[in-house]
Amino acid sequence: MELAYPLNSTSLQSIPIRSATMSIVLLRNGAMALGVTGLLLFGMSQLIATDLQEPPVEESPTIAPIHLPELKPTVIRETRVAKPQELPPPITPTTVEHTLDPGDMPIIFQPPTTTGTKVDTSIVTADPMPIYKPAPRYPRRAMAKGIEGYVVVEFTISKNGSVKNPSVVGGYDASGTPTDVFNRSALKAVERFKYRPTVVDGKPVEKHGVRNRISYKLAD
Repeated sequence: MELAYPLNSTSLQSIPIRSATMSIVLLRNGAMALGVTGLLLFGMSQLIATDLQEPPVEESPTIAPIHLPELKPTVIRETRVAKPQELPPPITPTTVEHTLDPGDMPIIFQPPTTTGTKVDTSIVTADPMPIYKPAPRYPRRAMAKGIEGYVVVEFTISKNGSVKNPSVVGGYDASGTPTDVFNRSALKAVERFKYRPTVVDGKPVEKHGVRNRISYKLAD
């Protein structure tokens, strides 16, 4: 037995509407695809039509030739240091002999008086007399070189017997050649001399122009 169902009018009407909507969507998608494809083809044609050229090559600047000066090798020579000479053996210290010329020193006395027991000092006259004369030091330079000689010194004997204003008249070695190797030593020695001063009429006075010769000699 067959059942008969009545057809619904509503369902019959929705079928054609759905088919139309799908057709519109398909057309729209197809149009979009054609548009994109056309744009791609247009872009490729533009790239092909573009005239691409190689960038121009710039010429390199001309460099003038460089002339180097002639170089000579530098030779460094080492100077050998000379071997130091052996020092001479030390010289044994020796005593210095000095010769002094005190000169004549007369002493004048007047005849004694018989009227008194005291002696009148005003009648006494005497030349200076050395009291203390230290030996000078032998200069090291002269001793090292074995130089001998002498120095003549002139000075003034003051009223108290000390030496004033000493000066060197001349200094000489053993051969008579002038030298100043002993001058300083001689002056220092003379400055320490002590004298009994010159007495005139019982009063001490200065004595000018006194000369001494100081000799320097190495012992044998």
